[in-house]
Amino acid sequence: MIYSLFNVLANQHGEEFAPVRCSEETIKRLVRYFEDVVTENQLSALILEGGCQNGSPSREAERLSRLCSTARHLYYFSCDARCERRTWISGEHERLTAFGEKDYHNVETGPFILVMDPRFCGLLASRALPEGGANHPASYEMIWTFDPNVVYTGIEFLMARIGCLNPPERETFSSFLNSSTPHSPSLRLALSLTTKLTMLMQRQNELEMATNRISSAISSTLDLESILQTAVEEVGRALKARRSALVLWQEGTSRPEGMSVYERPGDPSTGEVAEPPEGDGREPDACDGVEAPGWEEVITPGPLEVPLTYRTSVIGVLVVEDDTPGRNWEDEEVLMVRTVSDQLAIAISHARLFRLVQTQAMTDSLTGLYNHRYFQERIDRETKLADRNDDSVSLILLDLDHLKRINDTQGHRTGDAALCHVARLMQSSVREVDICARYGGEEFVVILPQCGRDDAINVAERLRETIASTPFHKIGQVTASVGVASYPDAAKTKEELIEMADRAMYLAKAAGRNRVRTLMHRICSEVI
Repeated sequence: MIYSLFNVLANQHGEEFAPVRCSEETIKRLVRYFEDVVTENQLSALILEGGCQNGSPSREAERLSRLCSTARHLYYFSCDARCERRTWISGEHERLTAFGEKDYHNVETGPFILVMDPRFCGLLASRALPEGGANHPASYEMIWTFDPNVVYTGIEFLMARIGCLNPPERETFSSFLNSSTPHSPSLRLALSLTTKLTMLMQRQNELEMATNRISSAISSTLDLESILQTAVEEVGRALKARRSALVLWQEGTSRPEGMSVYERPGDPSTGEVAEPPEGDGREPDACDGVEAPGWEEVITPGPLEVPLTYRTSVIGVLVVEDDTPGRNWEDEEVLMVRTVSDQLAIAISHARLFRLVQTQAMTDSLTGLYNHRYFQERIDRETKLADRNDDSVSLILLDLDHLKRINDTQGHRTGDAALCHVARLMQSSVREVDICARYGGEEFVVILPQCGRDDAINVAERLRETIASTPFHKIGQVTASVGVASYPDAAKTKEELIEMADRAMYLAKAAGRNRVRTLMHRICSEVI
């Protein structure tokens, strides 16, 4: 069995350090910090490094070229050419020896680097942790040290690996090692690197805490507006940005539905948030070539724009702006924004689905009005509210005249169309606060909050007249018989209110239809 460098160090020196959890992008940045010590201080160092480099081929080639121009020698352990994720090409570097390990992913699951120089020695090793799910970035455990004893343990292990992969190379490696043995390590280099590593880990913790707060907000409510506002505020504060905004498309389109904005306190807002891309009136999908920008595209000065994508469809965009001179978006910041955008895309879709299910549960599928169940819940709420405020609530119960005759002579499709016709007229004839519902069959109800008997009679008469005078294209005219009752004047409970309105409606039918009746203390009163 072949062990990884991380496991070897953890087994032999486990009491000397505790692993730290971090993201893959943080690990890559930490490795680059070790590389920077070599290149910035022109160290003639022996470097042993490993990782599955699946980034930009040009960037990896440039990095390797820079290291090889400075280091004494670079040994690179990586997957072999059969790795589907590998993108880099080693190229022709005299100071580079690359090992393509067939089973690399079963040996080293995270990047590592070891640096040996007469003035400096140090190493970093990592291992991947089990994935937390499709919408959670991969996590790693990482250790680093500048202790020569620990570094020599790593050297011995990697020397054995080299001997197995390429026995003749072991002697060459030993000669490089002898000329790179630390004599008087520089405390300044180790302290400088430690400071950078610590600051990066602190920054990662800040971003993770902000992401966790957004996750908590998402899991604690289905109020979409609250979720979006919390997200843009947390992202803006975590990235110390001048402004952040989230633009959400209307469902099924590429037109903005709404925008949530965060602006850094104390800073005047002078710029405009990036305008949403122009569309053709439909929602872009994977076939339109709408993809999240690659790493090379987003780590640049200017606005950081990350689309919210759910099942290949772009449903919005998260935009972060900062006008600080020389500001570049770091890998960890881009990763944080992408993680948040993935979480928001799911939260938005779930909130919309919940809203759809909720609407379907309280809506009549034929007319689009509220259904009988919702009516019962609402009339109970309104009568209790009337009691609390010492106010009135009225009820209109409307029955479409001769619907059976329409169904028998014109067909049920015409009868359904007549019901929808009346439903539309009802919605256009009442206040926004009034509640229109289908009571059942050809019967409809209207709840009139904060409305007394006289006003309710006026509304009922206006509604009856609107229905009678508005032509129905199938049969010319439809009419309705209307009953009115008020609470608490004519009824003392919600059940009695419904009964009184129902009795008044049947009295209107008995009197010849197409008229309004009301009951007060169980006495019929005709409205002329």
